[in-house]
Amino acid sequence: MWQEPFQEAVMKRDISVMLDILHMQVTEHANTPKQSVKDKALKIIYQGLQQSETIYSVGLQFANSESPTGEELGAILLATNYDVNPSEVSSVLLRLADNTHWEVREWAASACAIVLTNHFQNFYPTLIQWTKNHSPNVRRAAVVAVKYAARKMDERYAELLIDLIEPLLCDEDEYVKKNLRAFAIGDGLLKYYPKQLMTRLNTWVKSENEHVRWNIIKIFSSREGIKYIEDSIHIVKILSNDQRKIVKSAFNRTMLSLKKRDPEIYHKYFGSI
Repeated sequence: MWQEPFQEAVMKRDISVMLDILHMQVTEHANTPKQSVKDKALKIIYQGLQQSETIYSVGLQFANSESPTGEELGAILLATNYDVNPSEVSSVLLRLADNTHWEVREWAASACAIVLTNHFQNFYPTLIQWTKNHSPNVRRAAVVAVKYAARKMDERYAELLIDLIEPLLCDEDEYVKKNLRAFAIGDGLLKYYPKQLMTRLNTWVKSENEHVRWNIIKIFSSREGIKYIEDSIHIVKILSNDQRKIVKSAFNRTMLSLKKRDPEIYHKYFGSI
């Protein structure tokens, strides 16, 4: 079992040995250990080191290790000890959010959600700046962070979280769009803040920007979005009249999804379209 030697390496703060042990647990799929292994490693580190400054130091070494596994763990360790050095954590997470390894980017986005949830006032302006970053990876990290943070934040934060992702409705990058539409908005913000999001949709649909409209119609292709489509018939009808290729294609795909998941609603409102 890897846990015992890993625990010994943790107590010695030997980063290289910790990484060597974890590297022996990698999977072919992601070239990093399974989620359960990394979660267990984090638990051993927290239990073994305890002190924030010590955990932070280890986290920083992991984040700078150029090992995807180390970078993933480092992102979480730094996020959970953000108070030790907020500016440095923000800088490291920015770098990891733009990592070439897809799974490191996932962990960085999750780490950003942790910071946003626990240090909203300080980190919110940082993510606002990320939405303007030249890298789509960084912009996408802000989107995913909002989705994950929404699960734990009450309605007091709804408008601010919606405000944060709103400028990205116009984003033309496919990586950003893929994570915004049905994922962050449909199964995220709509799920946790339906009243506020539905109100905002009535504003967004007035936009003539085709990417904004593409995002709106894609929201209703999500599992959560379909629940609200009957309350949004006026919005969907507006979008059904948009003949631009990108919007029309999204509308048709959304209708196929609706027809499959809720044929009764489809035939009631859209069968003749």
